[in-house]
Amino acid sequence: MKFSICTPITFDRESPDQKMPRYKMFLRCANSVFTQTFSDWEWVIADDICNPPVEVVLEEIDSWWKPRGLQVKIVRLPQKSGRIVARNAAMSASSGDWITWLDGDDEYASTYLEIIDEATKIYPDYKVFNFNHLVFNYNYKPYIREFIDMEKQGDAPFRAGVVGAGSFVFHRDVYKDIGNLPELNLWEFAHDFFEKFPEVKPFYWDESKKSYHSLGNPWGEDYAYFYMITRKYKSKHLDVAPYFVHDRWGHHLPGAEEFSDKQGATPQWDSKNQ
Repeated sequence: MKFSICTPITFDRESPDQKMPRYKMFLRCANSVFTQTFSDWEWVIADDICNPPVEVVLEEIDSWWKPRGLQVKIVRLPQKSGRIVARNAAMSASSGDWITWLDGDDEYASTYLEIIDEATKIYPDYKVFNFNHLVFNYNYKPYIREFIDMEKQGDAPFRAGVVGAGSFVFHRDVYKDIGNLPELNLWEFAHDFFEKFPEVKPFYWDESKKSYHSLGNPWGEDYAYFYMITRKYKSKHLDVAPYFVHDRWGHHLPGAEEFSDKQGATPQWDSKNQ
């Protein structure tokens, strides 16, 4: 098995929240996996107490994947544990030569794995690759979120925001070396990271509050893991954007009437997606 796609996911199909329709987003995520042009992969899903369970959803909506021989492994967590624990569970259950991340509310381009496979052949000396995101704005207009080029960055420290979940892949040898993420809460996770990598602390100091920020959204574990990896391994930047992110408030065409969800909140539209 060449690739292990690792996905932590939680959703409630009965949730009235239109701001974050995770169930519908997961269906789009699943479709992007099942339509990959490269076929040597397994999808390892860590079900963080989804309602209904992921296995039920795939049987109801995407049952056609089994006759095609596609490899799906589902790890149902015993209790709701959060994204970091779920991500670790998925990686621990994986068996592929290369590990890729895919959050359950995002999606891959159909050629995602094909691109990475080609990169591993062109650059056989690398065990880590990173690349960009394609982000779809509120009005359906896409833009490329360019991430860090480590060949230019070198060994210099960097902060969160220059890499995202799904924008890097790494060889199993790297995973065996780096291991799983610390299973801590938001502030404990940040404190633990600052202790291990004090050179990044100045990036997170809030002078007005005389305290440090957390690492990212919400834990910054994607940034933390990539930072840990790149302290020991070189990463080849690919100037492509095969990972797709959609704004969480849903999409509207210009001029469309705004909606209020059942919780009473009205989205605030920002043309710059800031």
